[in-house]
Amino acid sequence: MSLEMEQRIANLEQEMMDLRHELEDLKRQQSVAKASTLGARKSIIEQSAPKPAQDLKPNSNVEPKPKIKTDTEKVQPQRTFEERIMWALPKLFMIILVMGVLWGLKLVSDYGYLPNEVKIILAYVLSLALAATAYVMERKQIGSSAITISLYGGAFIVGILTTAASAILYEIIGLTPALVIAVVYIGYGIVISYLKKNEVLTIFVAFTSLLLPYLLEYMDFSPVIILIYVVVLFMMLQFVIHQHKQKLALYIATFFTVLAVSIIAFMNNDNRVVFAIGFLVALTTFYTSWCRLYNAESKLKYIHVGLQFSLGAYSLLLMNFIIRPIEYSEALLLILVGLFTALAGYGYKQKWQEAFDSAVTLAFITLCNTLLVMNLPVNVDQLLIPFITFAGVMMGLRLRVSMMKVVGSFAFTITLALSFIFHEPTPFFSIDHVSLIMPGIYLLIIYVYARRPKETLTTFEKFMKEMYMVDIVAVITAGYFLAYVGKLDGTYFAGASNIPHLVYIFLALLFVGSLLVPTKYKGRALTPVLSVFFILFTIMLEIIPYNMQGVEWLNIVTRIVYIAVIVAIMIDLLMKGRIYQIYQEQIEKLLDPIVSAGVVLTMISIWGLISQLSYNSLLDWKLSIAFSTITLFLTASISLWLSTARHLRTLRITGFAILVFAFIKLIFFDLSALDLLIRAVLFIAIGGIGLLLSGRLLKK
Repeated sequence: MSLEMEQRIANLEQEMMDLRHELEDLKRQQSVAKASTLGARKSIIEQSAPKPAQDLKPNSNVEPKPKIKTDTEKVQPQRTFEERIMWALPKLFMIILVMGVLWGLKLVSDYGYLPNEVKIILAYVLSLALAATAYVMERKQIGSSAITISLYGGAFIVGILTTAASAILYEIIGLTPALVIAVVYIGYGIVISYLKKNEVLTIFVAFTSLLLPYLLEYMDFSPVIILIYVVVLFMMLQFVIHQHKQKLALYIATFFTVLAVSIIAFMNNDNRVVFAIGFLVALTTFYTSWCRLYNAESKLKYIHVGLQFSLGAYSLLLMNFIIRPIEYSEALLLILVGLFTALAGYGYKQKWQEAFDSAVTLAFITLCNTLLVMNLPVNVDQLLIPFITFAGVMMGLRLRVSMMKVVGSFAFTITLALSFIFHEPTPFFSIDHVSLIMPGIYLLIIYVYARRPKETLTTFEKFMKEMYMVDIVAVITAGYFLAYVGKLDGTYFAGASNIPHLVYIFLALLFVGSLLVPTKYKGRALTPVLSVFFILFTIMLEIIPYNMQGVEWLNIVTRIVYIAVIVAIMIDLLMKGRIYQIYQEQIEKLLDPIVSAGVVLTMISIWGLISQLSYNSLLDWKLSIAFSTITLFLTASISLWLSTARHLRTLRITGFAILVFAFIKLIFFDLSALDLLIRAVLFIAIGGIGLLLSGRLLKK
């Protein structure tokens, strides 16, 4: 047996003896305790002697000190929500204090109590005092580390703002000394961020330091020097970010870095190639750092992939503005394609599936963007731009990354709106027309892919489900195709009155189709929305017949389609067809009012058709009066018959109400408006209908 094993066994025996002695004191059973102690000691020796190697592992787990240390290491980094707020409050109050002091100095200066020189000196004194106070508190261990970090950060912010104000606003300090002071403060900020290991402080330093390029621009420095400053500063920040794993600081610093480079490039039309190269260097630095900090096992990996994709798409947008005046701009975009391809290759090598897919998507989008800036046939960009944004949305859905979904959906929505506004379906066989159709097809693909079943849902997906977002996409898709048909209608069919008959017909057919499709395929919102518009259009189409001019034959066809749709739905419900089976739970409770409403809508639709035929001189007005009265009696008869056969009380009341209205119209209007021949035929027809109805009702 080894010496280490013997020592471990001896320690364990001593601990067991101490425990047994404590038990003896408590229970006051000396004899039982001694026997128990000897038995335990013997058992330990017998178990440890034949299996020394196996006993080492449990003994190491039993030791209390390492266990307590491990638990402390696991629990210590975790802070409660209240603790995080308490740590954030000093930083917030420091910013408030700094702003209050600066505004106080300005107020004193405005009233003439202090000249600008004294105000600047006091601001520098405040900066040094904050840093000195933080140092003293840290040395004497007074207060918490959150207070000292806030003081160090406040000193940096006051110093930078004071330097900028003294050089630009008040012109007290020369530009070159101001630059030297600003660089010293930036170096101080980076050192403090490195030593204090605080991510918020690093973010403050990065944000404030990247304001210096505007000071350099004001000082008429060479744009190339300003570019070098920004890129070098961003690289210097990487030492702090890498050392302390500050991922949020990386994203924020990258955002402001590429923004600073872009703004400086926009302000200087010369040397755009140099700015583009500097932009690529900064972007390469970001992706290098991102790969070193990315953890594929982290629960937040989807957020990091989404931020990586969003910054890549944002950088691609800025890159397009930078390279616009360059003659061979596609070469720079190809370099960016190579960067994203290298990122994808590294992700594939590390088996980072999400990072690989995101980088491949960025490479593909950038390649399509490269094609846009090349000398391609006219209007090809109208097809490529929607396709690029569509690819971004699809990749976000595939990776289930919330940030990618939001950014891609926002870009695709803007592209969709612009495409619909600027493109027309004329000529019919043209790229303009195809550019109008393709976004609708993309919407349909997005909806079909988004509604695919998932075993588990992320928090963002649960929220989107509660907000009916996938169902809303189905409504948007149907709405886009309706709007497209409206453009076709307005271009090729609508007459002087601009009545979109094709839209009405397409809406009716789409409504029927939605009724025949189960909810799991069409979503929960499509049918209710289409039903509301179907009823609204039915009422508009029938109540105002004389304003519905347009193409006469198309107007009549539209009315016949609506009548056929309503009748077909009622027959399906009464015969327990497919629609009834799909909505059986709801239909069983609402069958009576739905059938009653359908009967009334059918009657109004037929009445409107008769009026429209009379208005278009396709039917004599006297015959239209007779046919409208016959329609009332037929509707009442059918309602009463169906109510008796199906035991529908609401439908019975509706039938009697229509019958009363029909008698009133017959007696007080038709007798005076019709001649003798039509009156005789009308009364014969109504009498026959009444007798037939009476016989049916009495038989029941």
